[in-house]
Amino acid sequence: MFLAQLREELNRMGLAGRRARVLVGVSGGADSIALVHALKKIEQEVDIFVAAVHVNHQLRGEESEADEQHVKVFCEEWGIPCRTVKVNVGSLLEQKGGNKQAVARELRYDAFEETARAWRMDAVATAHHADDQLETVLMRLVRGTGVAGLAGIEPNRAWRGFQLIRPLLTFTKQELERYCQDAGLPTRLDSSNLLPDYTRNRLRMEVVPLLEAFNPHVQKAVCTLSDLVREEEKVWSELVEDALGKVLLERDDASFTLDVSSFLHLPIALQRRVVKLILSYLSQDDTFGVSLDAVEKVRKLVADGSSSSMFHLPGGIVAEREYEKVHMRKAERGEEHASQSGEIALSVPGTTCLPGFLGKIEVLESDVALHNVDLGRNAVVFDRDHLPFPLCVRARQSGDRMTCLGMDGRKKLKKVLMEAKVPKRQRDRVPVVTAGDEIIWIPGVKRSGVAPVTPKTTRFLYLIWEE
Repeated sequence: MFLAQLREELNRMGLAGRRARVLVGVSGGADSIALVHALKKIEQEVDIFVAAVHVNHQLRGEESEADEQHVKVFCEEWGIPCRTVKVNVGSLLEQKGGNKQAVARELRYDAFEETARAWRMDAVATAHHADDQLETVLMRLVRGTGVAGLAGIEPNRAWRGFQLIRPLLTFTKQELERYCQDAGLPTRLDSSNLLPDYTRNRLRMEVVPLLEAFNPHVQKAVCTLSDLVREEEKVWSELVEDALGKVLLERDDASFTLDVSSFLHLPIALQRRVVKLILSYLSQDDTFGVSLDAVEKVRKLVADGSSSSMFHLPGGIVAEREYEKVHMRKAERGEEHASQSGEIALSVPGTTCLPGFLGKIEVLESDVALHNVDLGRNAVVFDRDHLPFPLCVRARQSGDRMTCLGMDGRKKLKKVLMEAKVPKRQRDRVPVVTAGDEIIWIPGVKRSGVAPVTPKTTRFLYLIWEE
């Protein structure tokens, strides 16, 4: 049954019957072991060539080394060509900042690409399954998503000159574990999947069991929803491309210029999708990185912005209104700063560089207090449920005031900077962090009295500034 369904998936993806070369990402867990083993079993029957790559992120010490050795031995026993790649997640985190899981994913997929090119593969296969699809959709719902976010993980798409396939999305994790047990396949367990520090893990351990109590087949139900949304998105994409053509004045590889009047005549749903399409073109990452918050900020800049206003978005993108035109472009290398009327939206969670200001800011979200964060002048924590959004960084403005912990009323920002002995020449480069209309933090100087953490706090938001 399992092998028959897998054969059907490969047929649908156009890989069967043409000696396609398929590289499988193998961690050593039940999911990837089931995938690489099953593909090897049907290799001759469907006329494909199967190879494996294992990426050692070096994040779990001896456990990571044992995972690598396990994959090597397994592939050798089954006659599967295998390459192992060590990556240094910690080093890249220090250089670029960002979320540890996101950096690990970036390095992992870079290793997949490098191996696929070296071995002249046609497709890269990962072992994402129905439970992963459910968790992905839940994550997007929790963090805020548009309709397209419900499409979840794509089963088959073009990626860096290869096919990126997820042939196990129709199978649950339980089905894959049963396959490994029935076949007597040894598997590894990633202990980090059991830690409650990550939102995805908490959703898996706490929310999914509640959903399964209502519907034991909730994974399949969400996969069906994602399939339906994906089909409808294909229709939408044609409408959006057509709408973009009607509002576009100029375009090149690094910028788009829109006519404000034409844009505002579009229905709001099309406005959002046109903006998302442009941001996905300009973003160095794929469309998964384009947040609903970023889309709304640009749309409102067009609809409500003054005749001249500008702000920076995550991913090195600048949006600027110039009378009856709106420009969206990649920030130029060495671009000094956002204008004083402009803002830089902070990635939540994530790390945002602050061109023109001092340093960068990392935002962390957690359902538990993080004792490894050293709170002080360079790091603060807020009660996320009492914090207005969006979070932005801007330059100080005339008349700025902020509430301060332990005092009534509001104090002039100018006085706060003077009391902190910030040199006059640096005051315009000190980032001012805002939440909604409130100044909540001057990194390295003072935290406001907004959204303090109390014994009743259940969701924490950390801001960490690196000069």
